[in-house]
Amino acid sequence: MKRIVLSILTLASLSFNSCIVYHPHTTDIPLLHHQGDLSVDANLSLSAPLMVAPAVNATVAYAPINMLGLQAAASFTDLKNCHFQVAAGTWQPFGLSVLECYIGYAYGLSHNDTVSNLYHNTYYVDGHYNMAFSQINFGWRGLLDDSFDVALGLKGGILMPRWNKIELLDDGTESLAQCHDDSHFVLEPQLMIRFGWDKVKFSINMTYALIDGWPTDNNYFNYERFSIGAGLHFTF
Repeated sequence: MKRIVLSILTLASLSFNSCIVYHPHTTDIPLLHHQGDLSVDANLSLSAPLMVAPAVNATVAYAPINMLGLQAAASFTDLKNCHFQVAAGTWQPFGLSVLECYIGYAYGLSHNDTVSNLYHNTYYVDGHYNMAFSQINFGWRGLLDDSFDVALGLKGGILMPRWNKIELLDDGTESLAQCHDDSHFVLEPQLMIRFGWDKVKFSINMTYALIDGWPTDNNYFNYERFSIGAGLHFTF
């Protein structure tokens, strides 16, 4: 029992003293196949290692004309921690398999309060980021009589953040204690699995983030490495 209580206190301490400013997003891999394809995916995800803040995610993809795919996605931990992205690209079917290539842009907000005790905050981290990226996906759609889809994706881009650590002083004023605005290269491999019926499937999305040059000696601008989401996928 003592070990369980200690583990809970340790997790609470980590969540109070570590600010998570970025986590990989479980954006759907649509596997568009024909002109007029429309897919909608909604899932709930958790990020590791802390896994203390679930995110609600939604992705819409559409093929308005042949060989053109459009995608929009949003992710919310709360109104102060959110991510939006849009992308456009093309696809090439090979029987049941599909190769997709996209380029896109993402924007996100981050805000985290940190407490030193149970009575007051001592600082918070607040900011935003922009990211230009490209993504390549390859997978199989409609396996096992349209009941199973699987795909791998690789997303790479430049993350351009502006995160500020703000210290709350005893007299009620605020002071900029530290700023993180270095650009970083981001690489996010992804696995997607869907199973169910022709038009409605359960979906599982797993994403891992590798960020080059991230400062490891500062716990004010941490990022999560892994996210896993589960939800529903609709095809129209």
